[in-house]
Amino acid sequence: MNTKTRIRKIGVIGFGVMGSGIAQAAAMSGFETIVRDVHIDFIEIGMQKIKNSLERLVQNYARTGGKKGISKETEASTLANLKTTLYLKELIETDIIIEAIVERQDEKAKLFDTLSKLGYSGLLVSNTSSISITKLGASFKYPERFMGMHFMNPVPLQKGVELIRGLSTSDDTYTAVSRLAKDMGKTVINAKDKAGFGINRMFIPFLNEAIKVVEEEILSPEDADKATICLGHKMGPIATADYIGLDTVLFICNILEEGLGSAYKAAPLLKRMVDAGYLGVKTGKGFYVYEEGKSINVNPDIRRFIK
Repeated sequence: MNTKTRIRKIGVIGFGVMGSGIAQAAAMSGFETIVRDVHIDFIEIGMQKIKNSLERLVQNYARTGGKKGISKETEASTLANLKTTLYLKELIETDIIIEAIVERQDEKAKLFDTLSKLGYSGLLVSNTSSISITKLGASFKYPERFMGMHFMNPVPLQKGVELIRGLSTSDDTYTAVSRLAKDMGKTVINAKDKAGFGINRMFIPFLNEAIKVVEEEILSPEDADKATICLGHKMGPIATADYIGLDTVLFICNILEEGLGSAYKAAPLLKRMVDAGYLGVKTGKGFYVYEEGKSINVNPDIRRFIK
């Protein structure tokens, strides 16, 4: 495939929070988009997330007289651009595949090896937020056609996308992926392939420090969040950590510590939360308790802990 040719068909692997957001953004931008996950239930949940998101955008469009959101016509065309599958082989003819599965190097490497064996030879990008792009690219038959494309969450609304080249990433690959990001209406942020890249190198220590402030009983979870909302943040660090997933925050902390030293060591309370299975929104309980994705109160176990 000539990587200088405009990308027309996009494959997305993984239909969780990030995968569904990426698929929605691609389809809204006019790309034929096919999403693959391993179980029909995951696909149904992912499609429902997209439909709910589109419905809110349409409502916003009507409420603001077309200044924000999307029209009913855009909603219809977005859904028409989307297809789903349980089979990797149905993505082989896509121009680019965006991987958005679990943040584990072994699982991603296994997937990339499988794609190679199935004969996939197009562009391949990972939405990883922290794992070495050079290391992941070595698992793909064509490492020169591999790079990182780290979207910000929620993908349909956030403009930023972090682009990371591995050691083998070609100029043609970078040019094509950068053009794709712009075609999706994203703002390109170029980062080096180092621990945490750029955004998480800055952001995860902020979340980790907020957890330490709670652990040391300096602030409650609510007050830690209020403090940064007063600084202009739309969401506080404790709620943000819950939304990202406390296991993911811990994983990135560990990568930062390994690459940069003990100053990036995860807060003990963060480790205890993950050990307890309190991972945030996705499990219904983190620092806050959630119902249908909305926080209703602080986790009572945290209340007891900080008394």
